[in-house]
Amino acid sequence: MDKNTGFKIILVLILIIGFILIKIITTDQTYANYKPLINNDSSCINCHSSMSGFASSHSPDKITCISCHLGDNHSLNKIEAHKNMVSVPGNLSNASQTCAKCHVGIDLRVTNSLMNTMSGIISVDKYVFGENKNLDSLFNIHHLENKSMADSHLRNKCASCHIGNEKEHPNPITEKSRGGGCTACHLNYTNEAKIAHQNYLNSDKKKLSKVHPSLTLKVTDNHCFGCHSRSGRISTNYEGWHETILKSDEISNSSKYRVLEDNRVFEKKSADIHHTRGLSCIDCHDSNDVMGDGKTYAHQEDAVNISCTDCHFSSKVKTRSYSKLDADEQRIIRLKNISDSYAFIYSDVSEKVLLNVIRENDKNYLLTKNTNKKLLLSKPSSNCTKNAHKNLSCSSCHTNWSPQCISCHTKFDANEDGFDLKDKKWVMGKWFEKGNNYFAEFPTLGVVNKDSKKIIKTFAPGMIIHLEKENTNDFHRLFAPISAHTISAKGKSCKECHNNPVALGYGRGKLVLKNKKWIFKPAFKNEKDGLPKDAWIPFLAENNSAKATRTNARPFNLKEQRKILTVGACLTCHKENSRVVDNILSNFKMVLNEKKSICISPIFD
Repeated sequence: MDKNTGFKIILVLILIIGFILIKIITTDQTYANYKPLINNDSSCINCHSSMSGFASSHSPDKITCISCHLGDNHSLNKIEAHKNMVSVPGNLSNASQTCAKCHVGIDLRVTNSLMNTMSGIISVDKYVFGENKNLDSLFNIHHLENKSMADSHLRNKCASCHIGNEKEHPNPITEKSRGGGCTACHLNYTNEAKIAHQNYLNSDKKKLSKVHPSLTLKVTDNHCFGCHSRSGRISTNYEGWHETILKSDEISNSSKYRVLEDNRVFEKKSADIHHTRGLSCIDCHDSNDVMGDGKTYAHQEDAVNISCTDCHFSSKVKTRSYSKLDADEQRIIRLKNISDSYAFIYSDVSEKVLLNVIRENDKNYLLTKNTNKKLLLSKPSSNCTKNAHKNLSCSSCHTNWSPQCISCHTKFDANEDGFDLKDKKWVMGKWFEKGNNYFAEFPTLGVVNKDSKKIIKTFAPGMIIHLEKENTNDFHRLFAPISAHTISAKGKSCKECHNNPVALGYGRGKLVLKNKKWIFKPAFKNEKDGLPKDAWIPFLAENNSAKATRTNARPFNLKEQRKILTVGACLTCHKENSRVVDNILSNFKMVLNEKKSICISPIFD
C-alpha cells in the first residue's frame, strides 16, 4: 500500500466517524443537554425492588434513584447509601443538584420567575405601607427581612404562595399545597400511590411505600389551585366559584356552595367558557409563562406571554412543520404523543410556535394537553375588530364577572401569636384582615399604556383598605388590572359598558339620563377621601389623584368619560343591532356629524 492510498483510507475513516458523530447530534438534539445517570446495578434496587408507579421517563431502568434523590447507589450499607439523600427532590434548594442535572437551566428559570420571587405583590404592599415609592421595583420574597411593618405583614399573610416554599415531606397535591419547586406542578399521585402513602403514614413512617408518585408533563388544574385560589382567585373563578363571607356551618349541604379544605365558603357562579370546554390552565399557559424564561419581571402581566389572539385570529395564520421546530419543541411533541404531521401555528403576537395549536384541512384546532381533545377554534366577531374597539382588550368585553372586595380593614396586634410563613415558626405579632361586601360582578374598566398604545383593560379594587399601623389609621384606594379568568363566549352588550357606572369607575348606584344630563346616585356612602366606598373616580370629573397598582395604568379621564356616556345616550334609543350603532363602531365622528335634531346629545357642565 503506497502512502497516498493509506492517506485516503485514513481520510475516509475520519469523514465516516465525523458523519456518524454529526448524525448522532443532529438526529435527536432532545438529549443534547441531558445527562441522566443510567441505572447500572444500583444498590437502591436491592431494597426497593418492589417499587412501582414510575413514569416511563423517570423509571429506574432509565435513570438511577440518585439522579433525583442523591445518596450513594454503590453502597449496600443503609446509612452510607442514604447519606446526603434528599427525600423531597425538586425543591429549589436542591433543584440544581436534582432536576437540573438532566433539565439543564430549568432551576435558574424557575428561580427568576414571578412564581418564585413574588416581586409585584411585595412592591405593591410596600407601596401601600409607605415603604416603597416605585411600584415597578424588583423584589424577592426569599430576601425579605423582618425590619418593617410591610415585611411582617407579607411574612404573616402572603409568604407561603410561592414556588420556592420548601416542601418538607412527600405528600400528594391538595387544595392547601404550597411550593415544592418542580414537584409543585409535575408530581402526580395515582389512587394506588395515595393509598400507599397513607399506609406509610399510618405505620408511623416505618412501612415504606411501594408505589412511587410519577413525574410527568401532566399538570392538572389541581396543581395550580393551592396558591391561585387566593389573591385574584383565578383558579376558583375559572371553575365558577366566588368567595363569600359565610362560615361553613352557615350553609346547607347544597350544590350552590363549595367548602374548601381551609373552610372558606364559595358560591356557584358561571365558569369560564374554556373550563366548560375542557381546557386546563396549561392549555393556554406554556412553560415560559409558568416556569419563567430566565428574566426577572416586576408584575404578572409582564411575564405572561400569551394572548387571546394567539388562538382566536381573523387573519391568515403562519405555520411551521415539525421538521422546522427546535429540539425542545420536538421533544415535547413526542412526549405528548402529538402527530408530527400537523402544521403548528406560529403566533405573531407572542412570537412563538404554539405546540398545541395546529392547522389541519384549512381549519384551526387546539389540542388539550392533558386529555388529547381536538377543539375547533372560533374566529373573533366582526364587532371585535371594528374601529371603535381597536383599543379594547378581549377581556374588557368577554369577562363575565370578577371578584371584588371594597372594604378591607387591616390591623396589627403586637400581643397576639402570629405565624411567620417565610421562616415557618410562631412569632409575637399578628396581622388581622376583615372584609365584607364581596361582589361577583362585571369589573371596572381602565387604561393601560403599553408600547405607546392605549389599551382598555379590566380592573378591580386592588386595595380599598383601612390600614391600622403604628398608632395611625391610613386609608388607601388603589385599583389593579385583573385577568379574572371568567371569559364568556358572548361579549357584553354595549349598555353593560357604556351605561354601567361600575364599568366607568363611579361605583354602584343609579346612572340615568334626564333632561339631556347624566345623573348618578351612588349606592355607598363616601369614604374619607370623598369618593363612594366602591368608586375609583368621581362622577364626570377629572381626578389626577386616582391611583392604580401599576405606573402605566389609570382610570378614564374626563374626556374619555364624556365620549363613553355620549354613546351611552345613543343607546337609550337605538338598539344595539341597529345601523346607527353599527356605524358608531365604524366611525363615531361621522355619526355625531349626521345626527338628527331629535337625537339626544348629553350636556356636560
